[in-house]
Amino acid sequence: MAIDLNSNRHESKVRKLDREQAKKNLQEQQKEIKPSDSLNRHQKFIFKKIIEMIDLNATPLSSIDSIDLSQLALELDILAQATKKINDDGIIIKNKRNPAIMIRNTSLKNVSQLLNDLNLTYNRRITAVMNSIENNDSNVDPLVSFLDDEDE
Repeated sequence: MAIDLNSNRHESKVRKLDREQAKKNLQEQQKEIKPSDSLNRHQKFIFKKIIEMIDLNATPLSSIDSIDLSQLALELDILAQATKKINDDGIIIKNKRNPAIMIRNTSLKNVSQLLNDLNLTYNRRITAVMNSIENNDSNVDPLVSFLDDEDE
């Protein structure tokens, strides 16, 4: 079960101190986040955009998360390529289903799982947006701005 490092619920003083220490330790490790060397230039660009859109105070990540973030960047690139291939070639090619559909579906499942594993799901982002509103921060959902940038 995931622990919410930003919880405001009633807890013992010891539990609150433990949670704050864990949050501090994770935030100190954030400077080590680097894309995998196996990613191509475009995938590294996607990786950097993902890092930019994550509120690292709400979702502290460390170097170990670089593996999942690199995989997420790769899967997002595969998803985009497969979708483009489907749009270009259509659903049926020579009376057979376009193989890009299976690739796209698999990649979509992988993206969903990685987002869940990294606490970057819709519900988690909503919580981050709500926290930023409570703190008078005007930031909107970072994933929306990222997807808008991809279309340009």
